[in-house]
Amino acid sequence: MFVQVRGLISCPACPSIVRMFETVVGVVEVAARVRDATSSLAVVARQSRAWTGADRASVLAVVRASEAALAEARAHLLVADRDAGDSLRPGDRSFEAAQARVTRSGLGEASRVVRQADALVSMGTVAAGVREGSVPLGHLDELARIAAAATPEVAAVLRTPQAQEQVVGMASRASRPDFARALARWVAAQDPAALQAEHEAQHRERFFSMSVQPHGVFLKGRLDRIAGESLRVALDAMGQYGDDTRSPGQASADALTMLAEGACAGARRAAGPEGTEDGAPMTVTSGAVSRPHVSLLVAAETVAELLAHQRALEAAADAADDHGTVRGGITLLGGAATLADSTARTGVGLAPADRLCAPVALPWGTVAPATLEDGTPVAMSELARVLCEAEITRIVLSAESLPLDVGRAKRLFTTAQRRAAVVRDGQCVWNGCEQHASRCEVHHIRWWDRDSGATSLSNAALLCKHHHSEVHRLNLTPHRLEKPPGWTRRQRAKAELRESSSAGVAAGPGIDAPTTGRAPLRYVFRNHRGHTVNTPDGHPPDH
Repeated sequence: MFVQVRGLISCPACPSIVRMFETVVGVVEVAARVRDATSSLAVVARQSRAWTGADRASVLAVVRASEAALAEARAHLLVADRDAGDSLRPGDRSFEAAQARVTRSGLGEASRVVRQADALVSMGTVAAGVREGSVPLGHLDELARIAAAATPEVAAVLRTPQAQEQVVGMASRASRPDFARALARWVAAQDPAALQAEHEAQHRERFFSMSVQPHGVFLKGRLDRIAGESLRVALDAMGQYGDDTRSPGQASADALTMLAEGACAGARRAAGPEGTEDGAPMTVTSGAVSRPHVSLLVAAETVAELLAHQRALEAAADAADDHGTVRGGITLLGGAATLADSTARTGVGLAPADRLCAPVALPWGTVAPATLEDGTPVAMSELARVLCEAEITRIVLSAESLPLDVGRAKRLFTTAQRRAAVVRDGQCVWNGCEQHASRCEVHHIRWWDRDSGATSLSNAALLCKHHHSEVHRLNLTPHRLEKPPGWTRRQRAKAELRESSSAGVAAGPGIDAPTTGRAPLRYVFRNHRGHTVNTPDGHPPDH
């Protein structure tokens, strides 16, 4: 293979004489010249301590431009090699695995390079930005990673010239972390369903383990981004920071210990509106100037889209039921038929604890996602859960995103209401879950945002964090039973026991002993179609 090279060449004896040359050389020779030039630069750079600062800056700029040019050349070579399939050998699982074998860089690094190559070859505007220096290679890696993980529809939008111009503009102004978060928010706005799926995947993979060894206790775990942010805020509230006497890691370990000791001692921060709980002054942990809480930044349009989506789900379900469009497990939505497992949707034939159904799939509008304070996008189901139970602070922003007004916490259940709900419900009211009430959140049965439900004891139900998220994700409504399961049987047994005692006859076998404690009320969970998803044992099935 040969290429045509054009350039300028000067005569050493006569520097002023410059002539154009045109020659045909082999591509391997061109690559060898590049290698020799960089090797010569490396030799010269060993003396760079004696250079001026301006000289070093100029050479570094040339090096960065050369890195960009080499990355683009490598990108086209890799994509062509992958399409030809020349580098694959028996035993290679993929092209990335073949590159990892050849370069000995590991599968992760090889995958990163291939993703970068795909982005450079498929995005011409971005490639031009890389050549010009407005898109650093680190930014390109973030773009390639997000594009590779995006759905085909979003990836296609991302490769349009208009979207590429926006990406180049963001990369030229923002640091790499800020650019990654801004791009993630843009993708989340284009495809909220993908953000929801990513959150659910993180939640499924959560774990925590503690191993007690003779030389210490080792912790290991993984949390989703929202849970991780809660832990970060709680640790920051402990006010432990690295200094001359301890490293940042040691300070974080001390903060975790303080957090655990506070929980063991029963320390609780105030829930009252003025920093008091039942009249007792609030005790703030050292280093915390206010009650620590996780903040979500949400645009009004995003909340409106969440409410509209929830109402659209109910309307679609009502329309399907009214027109008989649910038949044989086939659900018609907007003229499109999707095959669904009727057993999973109705819960028929499943144990009560296993009756989980997938929410009806309706498209989301293109709105900016809710974010954490650092700009990380938040899934819509987590936003719905937070709007139901968590403490919310209203911050009104001007058109320039400047804070104009900060409101008070809203819609929280009071301490007295929570205590009453604990006495009544006893634990998480999801049938089959035995999470203690101390680990539960108070859920609005009629949702605060969707249904304008009241913050009252009659509208409250205890749910652990997992099932609280499931109720919002699956769009479920709990219905409180008037009497706990077995209530009639227990009352009859008590009456028979009283009659036997008054007659001087001992209670025989088969008669239940009197119940000393009050049985907690139970709930039936139904989806937006009215089908039962979770019921207590002994509850009659739907007909």
